[in-house]
Amino acid sequence: MRPVLTALSCLAAVAAGFAFAGGQDRLADPKAAVEQAFWQQLYADGGTTLYCGKAFSSPGGLLSASPVYSTKQIKSALRCVTDSQCQTANPHYPYMLSDLHNLYPDQSRIELARRNALFGNVGDGGQSTLADCDFKSAYQLVEPRDAAKGNVARAIFYMHTEYGLPIVGQLQMFQQWNRLDPVDGEERARNGRIEALQGNRNRYIDDPSLADSLQP
Repeated sequence: MRPVLTALSCLAAVAAGFAFAGGQDRLADPKAAVEQAFWQQLYADGGTTLYCGKAFSSPGGLLSASPVYSTKQIKSALRCVTDSQCQTANPHYPYMLSDLHNLYPDQSRIELARRNALFGNVGDGGQSTLADCDFKSAYQLVEPRDAAKGNVARAIFYMHTEYGLPIVGQLQMFQQWNRLDPVDGEERARNGRIEALQGNRNRYIDDPSLADSLQP
């Protein structure tokens, strides 16, 4: 009986930890969020892929809406396996998956390469996933191009702050990435368009210095 009580206590603690999370509260259907809000509104006029920096004019079969903080990592943080279990553990779960601040367009092959990997500094031993893309991978680690590192870090900080999710990876590294790749005009404009669609902003885009106060 004691193991059962212990397990229930742990689940209660997890649920309590997310009870006061913020995040967005408009988009509750992940599929609709991607098909309608992401592609048809946020990127209606095209854009640039995050990890490879490739321009596109319209969504196509070779592009994916890639979550920076992966669905697998969200499920791991909530200690659940199925979508129904995750929503029971935390009612914010579908809003997390639908959150546009965490989604960026990129080639589907990149999404496959980083699905089970962690972000990290790969170093000279890394191999480029695509011939024309500065996106390296090695030993279950992936390293985006320098011009994408700040975007990645600020999306992770956002998910951590808004939904209480743990920072998966090295906080100091992400803080360095945030400073290495400052916010640019495209990222600011995207932040404003997302606010119009889902009602909230990424505070780390508005004030990147906030990241320096985060603690492990």
